[in-house]
Amino acid sequence: MASQNKINLIKIKNHLQNKNFKIGGFLNFKSDASEKIFKLCKTANQSLLVLSFLNKPSDYQKYIKATDILISQNVNTPKIIDQSNLYKFVIMDYFPIANASKYFQKPQIKKILPLAVRALTNLQKPKKKFSGVQVKSQNNLLKDALNGIETFIDHYDHKIQIGFYLNKLVKVSLKKSTEKYRKFKPTLTHGDFFLDNLIYYNQKVYVIDHQDTHYNHPLLDISSLIFDARRSYSTKVEDKLLKLYARRMKLNLKQLRSDIHMISLLRNLRILGNWVQLYNAGKPKYLKVFRKNTWAQIFKHVEYLRLWDLREIFMEIYNKTS
Repeated sequence: MASQNKINLIKIKNHLQNKNFKIGGFLNFKSDASEKIFKLCKTANQSLLVLSFLNKPSDYQKYIKATDILISQNVNTPKIIDQSNLYKFVIMDYFPIANASKYFQKPQIKKILPLAVRALTNLQKPKKKFSGVQVKSQNNLLKDALNGIETFIDHYDHKIQIGFYLNKLVKVSLKKSTEKYRKFKPTLTHGDFFLDNLIYYNQKVYVIDHQDTHYNHPLLDISSLIFDARRSYSTKVEDKLLKLYARRMKLNLKQLRSDIHMISLLRNLRILGNWVQLYNAGKPKYLKVFRKNTWAQIFKHVEYLRLWDLREIFMEIYNKTS
């Protein structure tokens, strides 16, 4: 994990003053981001958000490019007011309402989720092919899933004991079950499209944390929204979002149901490994709080896909690590 370097507030303040910003002071702004640094900037008549890439300068240009892409695709995202290539920070709109996860299980979620689907379909209907944007290998989802479950099994090896054997069985089954899913036409993908990376303000949804926008499987983002590793929606809500996505993308609903369960299975297996990595990085709450829901999504997928061999293997792993 990147070291938490401090933003040079004096240099930023001087930069803003040279741009005729009347600075009233900087306030701490809490964020869940692991490598980016945020500061809330109070000017004479508005609040702006300073986003520094000091810990990861390579993401600075990626963020600016991704922002331009989202805007060109009619996807709402906080507007960049100013930027500094020298100090690797951007100054952007600040919305006083926290991210959309605050509305989970509240009435507003009925508006937020459909708006998120619309934003996603706008992103996936590019007017042109964007150069300089990474295109992921068609084996990336399977590879990441296998790495994720292996990381999880290794972490609990003292409890599972036969983890090496179980991991081999998972690899054989997943490779066989996902063969047809490793051939697809890549589309623009956020990569982590779920409530925590959305802001709901003035009845609009704004997409954030988008510096890793790339080309990947077309169902990756919609699967992460509907089958969130951190929280679960009702079957009714899932079905409504699937129908909306299928209609806007002109997809066969029956085939979409099957495909999205498989893509989401791979994603949630990867995320199991992510929880372990965060645990090892000194952030144990993710593994502790979200592990159960991630497994619930995984079992939902294998049941729907009738992957009985994987269900038995996963049940063995789950029972020994719960």
